[in-house]
Amino acid sequence: MYLYVLGGGRPHSGNKHSALRAVGNSISVLDWALDAVENYVEDYYFVSGYASETVRTVYPNLNYLHNGDWKDTCAGWSFLNALPNTPKEILVTYSDIVFREAIVNDIINTDGDVVVAIDSRWRSRYGGRDIEDINVCEKVLVRNKEISLSGSNLSVNLANAEFLGLVRFSKKAIEKLKLIKTKSKFQNTNLKQTNLSDIVELLRIDGLSIKAVDVHGAWAELNKPADIAHFILGTKAQTLDRLKKIVKLSQIKSQVSFTTARWSENPSDIINKIQNYFGDRQLIVRSSGVTEDGFLNSNAGAYTSILDILGSNRAYIKNAVDTVIKSYPDKDPNNEVLVQPMLVNIQLSGVVFTRSPKSGAPFYIINYDDESGKSDTITSGTSERGKTFLILRNANEKNKNIPKKLRSLLPALREIERLLNYEFLDIEFAITAETGLNILQVRPISTIESIGDFADESYYNLINELEENFQLHQSEIPFLLGKRTIFGVMPDWNPAEIIGINPSMLATSLYENLITNEVWAEQRAGYGYRDVRPNPLLVSFAGHPYVNVRSSFNSFIPFTLPDVISEKLVEFSIGWLEKNPDLHDKIEFDVIPTCFDLNFARWEDRFKTEAAFSPAEIDQIRKSYLSLTNKALHRISEDFVVIERLECRYRQIKNSSLPPLQKAFVLLDDARRLGALPFAHLARSAFVAINLLRSAVDIGVLSKLEYDDFFHTIHTVSQDLCIDSIACSDGILDWSEFVEKYGHLRPGTYDITSSNYRQEAERYLRPSVNKNSANNKKNQTNSGSLWKDARGRFAKAINKSGLSVTGEEIETFMRTAIEGREYAKFAFSRNLSLALDELLLWGEVYHFDAETISQISLDDLRYIYSGRVFTRDIDQWVRNRAKVNQESARVSELLELPPLITKVDDFSLFSYPLNHPNYIGSGSVISICVELEDQLGAEIDLEGKIILIPSADPGYDWLFNRGIAGLITKFGGANSHMAIRAAEYQLPAAIGIGELQYRNLAGAEELELNPKLRTIRVIR
Repeated sequence: MYLYVLGGGRPHSGNKHSALRAVGNSISVLDWALDAVENYVEDYYFVSGYASETVRTVYPNLNYLHNGDWKDTCAGWSFLNALPNTPKEILVTYSDIVFREAIVNDIINTDGDVVVAIDSRWRSRYGGRDIEDINVCEKVLVRNKEISLSGSNLSVNLANAEFLGLVRFSKKAIEKLKLIKTKSKFQNTNLKQTNLSDIVELLRIDGLSIKAVDVHGAWAELNKPADIAHFILGTKAQTLDRLKKIVKLSQIKSQVSFTTARWSENPSDIINKIQNYFGDRQLIVRSSGVTEDGFLNSNAGAYTSILDILGSNRAYIKNAVDTVIKSYPDKDPNNEVLVQPMLVNIQLSGVVFTRSPKSGAPFYIINYDDESGKSDTITSGTSERGKTFLILRNANEKNKNIPKKLRSLLPALREIERLLNYEFLDIEFAITAETGLNILQVRPISTIESIGDFADESYYNLINELEENFQLHQSEIPFLLGKRTIFGVMPDWNPAEIIGINPSMLATSLYENLITNEVWAEQRAGYGYRDVRPNPLLVSFAGHPYVNVRSSFNSFIPFTLPDVISEKLVEFSIGWLEKNPDLHDKIEFDVIPTCFDLNFARWEDRFKTEAAFSPAEIDQIRKSYLSLTNKALHRISEDFVVIERLECRYRQIKNSSLPPLQKAFVLLDDARRLGALPFAHLARSAFVAINLLRSAVDIGVLSKLEYDDFFHTIHTVSQDLCIDSIACSDGILDWSEFVEKYGHLRPGTYDITSSNYRQEAERYLRPSVNKNSANNKKNQTNSGSLWKDARGRFAKAINKSGLSVTGEEIETFMRTAIEGREYAKFAFSRNLSLALDELLLWGEVYHFDAETISQISLDDLRYIYSGRVFTRDIDQWVRNRAKVNQESARVSELLELPPLITKVDDFSLFSYPLNHPNYIGSGSVISICVELEDQLGAEIDLEGKIILIPSADPGYDWLFNRGIAGLITKFGGANSHMAIRAAEYQLPAAIGIGELQYRNLAGAEELELNPKLRTIRVIR
């Protein structure tokens, strides 16, 4: 039998001729075909046309039959013109399809004049197949394994299977074709425009027996990107076996795999095979279910795998296989078990997403463990020191900023992508000292969301623009010391915590207007720091808010410190943060001093040993911070006067008859002048207070329990909420008064799309009132007793340090500052919340929903309010602005950017820092965990559960009346609102665990949170 590969006519079904197109970097479609038929044919013929010389160059040993009219003819005519003089059985295949040997075997062993490979799963062979592709493909109508109709123009409604382009013609059929071709010359039959399916139809009409072999989707053509991937990717065992033969830049360990049906028939024979193959090596027995690793569902981690099985012990092998099989809930006999040798001397292991599983953005996202020496810590979620590194897909794999230990990975990933012709992959790997890079699993990313029309090239262009923007900030800036600028999402005023990393246009502009444009710097200057105005604190990179660290560090230096020393301090601190990126959310404790404390000696030691400051310079630094802090201890009362004025004016504004838009601006103006500034002062004082307490623990003046006990005596708004909910439950406080007092709070303080407690009172407030009032009462047994014994010791240390304050004064300051900060935030956010409500009322006139308003800026609203929008059609003007900003927001959500940007390359190559959470409490809790995003989950029973939330925003205060057992936040610092709340309620908490660890924990079912040991452990 001969093999004819048809590559000579015009490409069939509109597909580009692709015999040489790579299924892999060295495996072409033609390689696949030749490999599949080599045991059945005696000679090979390539019917050439398009790019014939190129094919001849690559495959010089094939026989070539050239179709000189290939531009004007189709594949059927090419075949007819290549028929042999002597009748011979011929297997024909199109040059752009791939198939396996098993299909060829079935075709050879099926009786019939003509045997055609067909696919009854044609409509759903791969996800997302479009109607146009289904319409143009060659089709057949099959009845009882015989073809009743065939042709390139067969209607979709008539067909029930797809024609692959793989056909066996008997000698009889070849003789008939010769006659058909001869007759066509005299009958004016146009055979030049026929495809292979049309040739088969002519033979059927002529009375030949046309049989069908159904491949059930087990083939592919180079048509859609996912098609080749579907062909190669199967169960875990099948995928690894298929890739093992063709990967060159990595390796895949040998395997023994079998179905559960085979195991149930004869487990002893399979154990014999395993032992004969692997001897007494240590083995891993892995799941390989038919519902695992699919395009729609991965079921990753759903089934069991057993590690470190002694290959010489039959009982161990049997028990391991039985355990894996028992983990399959569907009992499908086609589920498989995969046995491989265990890897030894593992240097690094992990998982790679070849695109962002969230957005499809063109990044390789590598989660890895290079410390434990195990292969499964990342996939099991048990790694406590897991790392994440992101590489832009167009990055040079030789870039020196790629960690050395990961450099072999990128070329291997790209090879696998080329082999599969697919880029949305989830690949598990391990690197060992002896064997290098090992691929343990390859599966499609099942959770991918479409990135729409935002092409990779547009993404790369945007990254280039961000790099240019970064460079523009590296020049000298008036009123700022330092030679360079770096950026972070958490170093100061914590934008990631307060407005998020992808805030709406309105939320960003509100935060800038109320805080980061001027108020932040005004507060610092008034407190005794350098005046850095008019420099703003925030910079936006494609909608992602970042803190300008150079501005921030300048603003933390006492104005009395000489410029020469100040510049040296700024430069050193920027460098220190670059070396220690995990400190990006703790800069005031560990990167640059911002006040004097009881452990200021640690800063002096660092400046002496790491920065080469002279003793005189260090002394000046110390005296400057001591003077600033002494003044801070005596200025706190004036801030309360301003807040009281804000509250008085709030009631007047609220009850006024101002139009909604005007009322919103009046509220926001008060919020900025009378709310934000005193709040910022009180927040700074609260930080000084907390820093004094923390430093006392650091030097042993206070124990951690005594430190915690001080916070147990704090009385904040959160405790008022608890007390008032009890009063409401007991009928002492009216429900409407309760809602009025706390109704302005919302999970997203600056987010107009986030409903406040008033709008969702039954969700946020009613559950705490309906609970038994005794359950809401704070356990204050012995609360404050430890602090009572420690306060004298603390006061003595304060006096000895040089701070000019008595023990009673320092305690009053700390308590007033911490409680006042929460009170000021409560009052300030009331103005802001009502302003957002008024904007919604204004929007109702134009039928704007909250989402539309969220996508216009405060400046846009100010233009409307001031009459500077010169159009009568405000409705359309706003919608157009919102549409543009919404598109920008969509792009922003696709971006993967680092928490800390220190150099240009950080936009395309970066790690997520290993955050050190701020642990609260000394207890430990093991419980079910629940992740809450924004308002979601308010109706869920949360009692006794560990709650994960994205930020430490006070809008989540409703949680503390729901009997939760523990709290974990993605963002937030030691001085954040949730840190204070957790300490006040004696609630075990980890505040600010960071993006990486949060991602790892979000998918867990049960966690252990142990603040005492400073650990969070996945139980399951």
